Amino acid sequence: MAKIGSDQIKKKMQNENFVSRRKLGELLIESGLLTNDKLKEALEVQKRTRKRLGEALIEMRLVSEEEIAFALAMQLKIAFIDLKDYPIKDGVIDSVPEEVCQKFVCIPVAMKNNILDVAMDDPLDLNMMKDLQFITGYSIQPAISTRSQIIDRLQRHYHPEKSITDVADQFVEDVGMEFLSEEKEEQKMEEDFESLKDSPFIKMVDLIIRNAIKQGASDIHIEAQENQVRVRNRIDGVLQDSIKLPKWTQPVIVSRIKVLAGLNIAERRLPQDGRIRVKARNMSVDLRVSTLPTYYGEKAVVRILNKQVAFLSLSQLGFSDKNMTILKNFIHRPQGMVLITGPTGSGKTSTLYACMQDIKSEEVNVISVEDPVEYELPGMNQVQINEKVGLTFPFLLRSILRQDPNVIMVGEIRDEETAEIAVQAAMTGHLVLSTLHTNDAPTAVTRLIDIGIPPYLIAASVVGVIAQRLVRTICPDCKEEYLPNRDLLTRVNLDQDDLPFKFYRGAGCKNCGDTGFKGRTALEEIMVMGPKIRELIQSSGTADTLREAAMAMGMSTLGMSGMKKIEMGITTIEEVLKAVHQKEELTTVCPHCGKNVSLDFLDCPYCEKPIIPTCSSCSRIAQPEWVVCPYCRNNLKPES
Repeated sequence: MAKIGSDQIKKKMQNENFVSRRKLGELLIESGLLTNDKLKEALEVQKRTRKRLGEALIEMRLVSEEEIAFALAMQLKIAFIDLKDYPIKDGVIDSVPEEVCQKFVCIPVAMKNNILDVAMDDPLDLNMMKDLQFITGYSIQPAISTRSQIIDRLQRHYHPEKSITDVADQFVEDVGMEFLSEEKEEQKMEEDFESLKDSPFIKMVDLIIRNAIKQGASDIHIEAQENQVRVRNRIDGVLQDSIKLPKWTQPVIVSRIKVLAGLNIAERRLPQDGRIRVKARNMSVDLRVSTLPTYYGEKAVVRILNKQVAFLSLSQLGFSDKNMTILKNFIHRPQGMVLITGPTGSGKTSTLYACMQDIKSEEVNVISVEDPVEYELPGMNQVQINEKVGLTFPFLLRSILRQDPNVIMVGEIRDEETAEIAVQAAMTGHLVLSTLHTNDAPTAVTRLIDIGIPPYLIAASVVGVIAQRLVRTICPDCKEEYLPNRDLLTRVNLDQDDLPFKFYRGAGCKNCGDTGFKGRTALEEIMVMGPKIRELIQSSGTADTLREAAMAMGMSTLGMSGMKKIEMGITTIEEVLKAVHQKEELTTVCPHCGKNVSLDFLDCPYCEKPIIPTCSSCSRIAQPEWVVCPYCRNNLKPES
């Protein structure tokens, strides 16, 4: 017989004719779901099998579970609950033991004012009602749901390893990733992969990593929260929500990642670090894994190093024409050290590779020491650090110097021994490129001194320092002109009533994920080690003194580079302020009148006095309290 849909059933059940208490068979007949003949057949089966009428009807496929539940709900005048997407707090479900829920086929769904709402498939079971009230201590408010929905929801809560398959089904037709541990247990890892390749948790880890790689993310954050697991991807330097998983998936997902990285899955009290190599089709990606115990469970961060990704050329870095000329002069010198500084994630490695791409040729022997090798660059000899077998930066640098190199790239200067060898190499006919973790260019000098390098060696070996930050660029597809608010303009020393240029932002579109930004560009400051800078280094000048001297020689600061990018409509004020952090980086204070002035001003426009005092005879930087220039004996006293 033809059956009517669920919506029609609900509408019919709400009719007054169905409100009065009647037998289940009568309700089904009056609703048009069953005929008298089919009811008689079902009653005969019920007598023979001693099952409930509803079970017999379902087995005979005369009605569905949902239709029976609707009919019972109207017969007993209780609520029907669809458990597929019904929100239930974990604490509510746990108020009734699992074995009790399985025995009575019921599940708690809500709790309020000492009343526990319980969805069940047989609300006529009085023994169940009494047991539930005795076990929980609450008054029981019955509701009805289908048997399959209750069992499925209990399975999802108490046995997630089976129900997570539903989440990972989208990988049925996708090629799985193969994870290769860097530990010396590759054969064991391959066996584990084969035995678990159909596990839904492997598919879930695949989903998380594959989605991040497709989006161009640099990092994956798997964070344990109170009631869920939050997965976020860092795209263009900004964390964005990817997916949210149930709380019960957190230990299993993190354990799976720890196994792949060769970490101890039993150790959850201490941070751990490891590496994974991923291969899928033509893709080869290295993952650096870090775990951290937090209040709600372990957090895992996975850094994605895609070796096949196209790296940038020098022209794509976003440097100004002036600074690009200076940079090219640095890297084409026959010897010396060039340092690139900035915090983690500021694009130092991309700049290094762009420089190496510009340098390499058949006539030049280029060797790099990296931890790890982030990009594969043809024409270079790339060596990866492996501290477990003794391949450290100092050890490799000594060996590399016997390999007749022209150019040496050191991934990072971390300690005194590495710094000493790099400085010696720069002073013995080699061009050395490396990175340091400092906030700006002048503090790179003080950082080397802190590591243990004598100032005279720094002055003799370092030819230039590049400091940089990354800011997001405005999406070209949704770029629009706008007027920033007065407070924002004040932070960059601009007046809303007298703006020198137009401002732009991204409105948000599908091409940029509604963020208004697409891609990133660099803010840079380059300090050239001229004679004045070298003199200050040898005389133990401070970072502030070095900065003043570099600015007097024409160095554009990070803040000034950011303002130029804003003026060109490449980025926004907010992005620059996030990268540069402080207002002082964009403006300075006149030492004479105390007013804010732009850093590219030589003289204060308010009091006409020099912002950076210099000797009028030799142009060297002079301290405000000096009476005579110690370099040329010029009189520095103001004329009375």
